[in-house]
Amino acid sequence: MFKGHGGNIEHSTGVLDFSASINPLGYPENVRKVIFENFDDILHYPEIDCISLKKYIAQKIGRHSDEIIVGNGSTELFYLVPRALKPVKGIVFQPTFSEFAEALKCSHAKVINKVLEEEEFRFACQEGCFDDKEIGMVFLCNPNNPIGQLVEKAVILSMVRQYPHITFVIDEAFIDFVEEPEKYSVIREAGTLRNLVVVRSLTKFYGFPGLRIGYLAAHADVVKKMTEYKEPWSVNALAQRAAMTALDDKEFIARSREFMFHERLWLFHELSGVHGLSPYKPTANYIFIRIAGEGMTSLAMRTQLLERGVAIRDCSNFTGLNDRYFRVAVRTREENTMLVSALKTLLTKQSLRPMEIP
Repeated sequence: MFKGHGGNIEHSTGVLDFSASINPLGYPENVRKVIFENFDDILHYPEIDCISLKKYIAQKIGRHSDEIIVGNGSTELFYLVPRALKPVKGIVFQPTFSEFAEALKCSHAKVINKVLEEEEFRFACQEGCFDDKEIGMVFLCNPNNPIGQLVEKAVILSMVRQYPHITFVIDEAFIDFVEEPEKYSVIREAGTLRNLVVVRSLTKFYGFPGLRIGYLAAHADVVKKMTEYKEPWSVNALAQRAAMTALDDKEFIARSREFMFHERLWLFHELSGVHGLSPYKPTANYIFIRIAGEGMTSLAMRTQLLERGVAIRDCSNFTGLNDRYFRVAVRTREENTMLVSALKTLLTKQSLRPMEIP
C-alpha cells in the first residue's frame, strides 16, 4: 500500500523538489543517447531475466551472474525476498524506508519494529534482539533513509554470521553517495553467505527513477529459489540498456561523487546556521533535520514552503518519528541557496510561533 514518499508532487513549473533524493546532476548524457539509438527495442520483448545486464553487474561487483536478480526498481525486490523465503516474523529497524514493513505484511509475516533511540538514531544490536526463534528476516537500510546513519561492514557481517537462521536484507540504495563505501557495503560477501541479501537501486545515483531498475545480490541457491517467485519481463528493454550504459560511465560516476561530497557539506553548514533547525551530518545525498524551536511542525513547514515553490519531505509519517523532523535532498548550489533562503525567511517571519494548517 502506498504510504507516501518523497517526489510525490505535481511536476509543475517553478517547484523545487527537495523531497526526492535523486542525483542533482541528472542522468549520464550517454543514457539519453543509447535510449534514442535503441528506441526500436520497444518493438520486441526484453530479455526475460536480464541475462546480459546480470553478467555486467556481476563483473562490476566481483560476483557471479547466478547470484544476481534484476528488478523493476529496488522496491520490487524488497517484496520478492519475503514472498519467496516466507519468514514467520521480520524485524525492521525504524525509522526507515516504509516499504520494508509493507513487504513483510504482504507476505503474511508479522512485523516487529525496533525503534532506534531518538537524538542520534544510531543502529545498535542489543543483547537478545534476535532471540525469538520465529524471526526469519531482518531489514536494514545502510545508509539509513531518511536519517543517513551508517552501519559498519564488520557489524553487519558479525550479525549475519552469528544468526545463520535469519536472512538479513541490506538496502544499499544510497551507498554510491557514501565516502569510502567499502567500509560499509557488504555486497561482495552476498554470494558467499546464504543468509545475506543486498539490494541496490540504479536510479537514484544515475538519475533516472522514471525507468525503474535495481538489483539484488545473494547466494546462488537463494537466488534460484527467489527466481521461482519473480514475475517474468518485469524490466523493460530501455531500462536494461540505460543501466549498462550508466554503470560504464566512469566520468559521470567520479563527477557525481566529487560534487556530492562538497555540496552536501556546504548545505549542512548553511542549514546549521538557520535558527531553529538542527541538521544531522549527511552521509548520502540528503540531509535529515530536526526542528529545534517551538511552535513549528514539519507539516506546517512543508505547507508553507510549498506555497513558496519549495517541496521538502515531511518525515512525520515514518515509524519512530514525530512532527519535528523533515528531510531535504542535496541539489545544485543555486537551488540549495534558494532552499536556505526560503527556510530563513519562513522561520524569521513565523518566529517559530504556532501556526494554523490550512
